[in-house]
Amino acid sequence: MGAFRGALTLGRVARKSWRWWAGAALLVAVTAGTVSVAQLAEAHVRTADSFATEDVSLEGNERLTREDVLGIAALQVGDNVFEVAPEVATSRLLAHPWIAEASVRRELPSRFVISIREHRAVALFLDGLYLVSEDGSVFKRVAPGEVADLPVVTGVDRGRFTRDLNYRTGVLTEAVALLHDYRGAGLWRREPISEVHVEVDEGISLYVGEDGMRVRLGRSPYREKLVRLRRILIQLKSQEARAEYVHLDNIRRPDRVTVRLR
Repeated sequence: MGAFRGALTLGRVARKSWRWWAGAALLVAVTAGTVSVAQLAEAHVRTADSFATEDVSLEGNERLTREDVLGIAALQVGDNVFEVAPEVATSRLLAHPWIAEASVRRELPSRFVISIREHRAVALFLDGLYLVSEDGSVFKRVAPGEVADLPVVTGVDRGRFTRDLNYRTGVLTEAVALLHDYRGAGLWRREPISEVHVEVDEGISLYVGEDGMRVRLGRSPYREKLVRLRRILIQLKSQEARAEYVHLDNIRRPDRVTVRLR
């Protein structure tokens, strides 16, 4: 009787073992089938004509051509829409020195939408070797024939500029803000700036016009000083006179201006 029960128990174990292995085999088969279906589906969407890129919309480019941007992002009409992921295309665009911001969106079944914002160079820095953007950042080294006439920022302590983030940010931000105020005062066309010079006391002097007239502004704020400068230059022009320098940096008497005529 004991032998009979032992044989019965072994039989039950064997049946359970067989069922487990059968279930496991079925699961493997189903999983394999699912993987195969997924692979087939992926292969289809990557080769089907209905998923070929028919259009790439682009906005925000000014300096870079459409061909430049599409080449950088590696997106071309006719390529499969799944060949390049939007995040990969975005990373490629952001790696380009002239592109400040970028986004790429895929619109199924056959379209990409690209939006970029380019850096706008407003000044040169470190002996004209680098470009300064309107946001106050040095964004690339100057290439031959890359820029027209831009004011050069000079007088910066290179060692301090390299090691001191606050100094670096402050100098460039203030220089860009000054250029903005200069335009706002209506002086840019009348007296284009050739140089923005940072003095030892961190005040700023400008060299303007074809003859390089020196305008010492001192420390910010600059807007009222520049408005006063415009009035002075208009008055001098009416008298057919030209200044060698104009100083508007009198701290104790801000209303006092020193002018030396040529």
